[in-house]
Amino acid sequence: MKNKDINTIQQKKVSLKPYIYKKPSISAVTIRIMILLSLQVIMLVITKSYSALWVVLASALGTSIANFIHYLFTKKQSFSYLTAIIQGLMIGMLLPETYPPLYVLLISMITILIYKYIFEDSENFWVNIVSVAVLFAFFIGKNYFPDFVITRDLFNSKNASSLLIQNGSFPIYDFDVSITEYLNSNILSHVKVTLPEGYISLLWDAKSIIPAFRFNLLTIIASIVLFSDNSFSSLIPGLFLLVYAGLVRIFFPFMNGGELYQGDILLAILTSGTLYIAVFMIQWFGTHPLSLVGKIIYAVLAGVFAFFIVGCGTSPIGMVYVIIICNIVNLLIRQIEEIKVENKITKIANTKIVKDR
Repeated sequence: MKNKDINTIQQKKVSLKPYIYKKPSISAVTIRIMILLSLQVIMLVITKSYSALWVVLASALGTSIANFIHYLFTKKQSFSYLTAIIQGLMIGMLLPETYPPLYVLLISMITILIYKYIFEDSENFWVNIVSVAVLFAFFIGKNYFPDFVITRDLFNSKNASSLLIQNGSFPIYDFDVSITEYLNSNILSHVKVTLPEGYISLLWDAKSIIPAFRFNLLTIIASIVLFSDNSFSSLIPGLFLLVYAGLVRIFFPFMNGGELYQGDILLAILTSGTLYIAVFMIQWFGTHPLSLVGKIIYAVLAGVFAFFIVGCGTSPIGMVYVIIICNIVNLLIRQIEEIKVENKITKIANTKIVKDR
């Protein structure tokens, strides 16, 4: 047989795998989220943050027990144990390390049980159950949560985060000085920008008593992993951060007697669990719009809500309120989306009937 004929046959061969997935499956994404959250738990072990570790493990145990109890009585597996553990880890990461582990276990277990009892057939319910559990914990034990780190006298400051670093509110590690000097000398000097000491430490470990607020660098790495292969869309978190940071930069000091365009973006982004919320929670399955316009509106409103609720940062619970309010807004947007789809289907059906006549 000639080479030309062989090439022709090879070109006509039918692939046994004709389908290409543009996005990873939900199960694959769930495994990645579990691994990325586990890295933060490992960091708690490395930094010897055993109090925080007990809180996180208690929460994961509570959600797992709830999942088992639900299955024991109903024989229905509404979602996997892996999802239950992830929800538990996320709840525990958003609670202070001073919160009693027994209370954490009970709160996470009862919250998930109520959720499963009411919505047992829907894993992707419209509200983020993690936020609900954290909010319950806040109402029950508000005294365990820290106050705002930033004080009113710093509201109109140009670099509030630098002042907080200088007064010891945020730690400075030994490696911070050398890394900061290298960045300023070799990279940032070309754009005439100087990075103050302390921001590298704030990226590495902010030492908050709420674990989700601590490891910003790990959260950034998680965002790269999740967004690089379309596990999650970067539209909603990216636009949310852009709007929130822009409003803080332009308006926050001005609203408190300062000047326009003087807000501290780094303080807003690196505190209050802003990055953690943006990466892991703001677009949890089933809690955000489906259309492009809906996603844009949702993200913009989330940034606006964050600005008015969290302000320029250091809030212990503000971002959880933002998620719950956004979930309610999502309900309204989804209803509009459904009406538009129904109208479009009706229009197509009517057009087909007219043509058939």
